[in-house]
Amino acid sequence: MAIEPAAKVEREDYLLAQVREAFGRVVYSHKTHEKQADICFRRHRWQQGVLVAFTAVSTGTFLASVLGVLGNQVLTSLATSFIALVVSALSLASKSFKFSEESEAHRKIASRLWDVRESYLSLIADLMSGATAPADARVRRDELQEATRAAYADAPRTTSKAYGRAQNGLKNNEELTFTSREIDLFLPEALRLNEGEAGR
Repeated sequence: MAIEPAAKVEREDYLLAQVREAFGRVVYSHKTHEKQADICFRRHRWQQGVLVAFTAVSTGTFLASVLGVLGNQVLTSLATSFIALVVSALSLASKSFKFSEESEAHRKIASRLWDVRESYLSLIADLMSGATAPADARVRRDELQEATRAAYADAPRTTSKAYGRAQNGLKNNEELTFTSREIDLFLPEALRLNEGEAGR
């Protein structure tokens, strides 16, 4: 009979270990989609900036050509044609490479994964504090796994560059962690633990 409670605790430890592992994977996926959204948005801004700049140059060159300000008509005509060709290519590229839409798709998936991540965090806290029964925790785990699967099914692909940035952000820049003092600063005074006060 004494063996049974120990075996039960061990089985609960396995459940906690599995939930923690799933939490870690969702943390990385969430951060990777955030970083991919940032990469796509930067590309969109760059694409739009270059298009605006070349359009402005094209307009200026055309006006100079019409007014005859530039000396050589052949060179002016060639320059105007070349810039118009570049503007056309950039316009076509902006229709083909929709970085803005891709960025928004990654942000939506990151938002869904954030919700799953926070729910996993709550489940871990409930398991560690004993606030939830193992059977209830298994049901909740299964629901979270399904929510994760659904998010992944809708998710656009990410790049190794985004994963590398996510890994750097999580491991080196501690983008997901806070000290007790940092958390206290976010909270109203009545809800602070003031654990960082002793070290000041």
